[in-house]
Amino acid sequence: MTPWTGRSLLDDDDDDEPFDMKKLFLHHLAPGLGCIIAFLMFVSPLKTVLQVRANKHLGDLNPLPLVAIIANCAGWLIYGCINADPYVIAANEPGLLLGIFMTVSCYGFADPKARDLMLKALMFFSVLLSCVGISIALFIEDDEWASKTAGYTAVFILLCYYGAPLSTMAEVLRSRSSASLFWPTSAMNTVNGLLWVAYGTAVSDPFIAIPNAIGAAFGVIQIGLIQIYPAKKVAADAGAPERERLVAADEAEP
Repeated sequence: MTPWTGRSLLDDDDDDEPFDMKKLFLHHLAPGLGCIIAFLMFVSPLKTVLQVRANKHLGDLNPLPLVAIIANCAGWLIYGCINADPYVIAANEPGLLLGIFMTVSCYGFADPKARDLMLKALMFFSVLLSCVGISIALFIEDDEWASKTAGYTAVFILLCYYGAPLSTMAEVLRSRSSASLFWPTSAMNTVNGLLWVAYGTAVSDPFIAIPNAIGAAFGVIQIGLIQIYPAKKVAADAGAPERERLVAADEAEP
């Protein structure tokens, strides 16, 4: 089965056409910047993971997003290879390698419950991706349908990956504090999503444009929550001595 290259990503550049800055940005610069920002997103937990390896203790780190990085990047690599899209491949290959390194590093220092969750998540995504790969290789002869099957799978995994912040945003609304949100990460997610939306729209690929539009929307919502509900972490810490004094006074009473 030959790769479906309906977008003709790199073959649509005609040397006889006049220089088009808009086309250059949408078809090449936007996904190129997206690759860089995607790498920065995937590498952001690395410092914490290295601390886990040094301390030999998982601490408060949630390891499930690390498994999600592996599944997300593997799904998009399948899609990128089928469509011969170098930007999708370049954006996700480093993330796959980083995800494997960080997941394996944390698994050894996780408690039994966390290990069980990591193993279940990894097995679920492994079975899903292997079934999709086998189906494409053995049963789907039409190249366009092969691309769509890989695309739907990648979008499903990406939405699972993007769904992780929903519980965090719910907690922000409940506590009216954005202490659990980090605005540089939210801003990076927004910019990354918008770049891939621009690229997906330019090459008429809804599998790239639509899920990244959802991710960018999540980033905008998080930035809005940070502005509406300023972090109360410092205020809570400042009140701790007063609470301790009152508790001590209560204990001193006969």
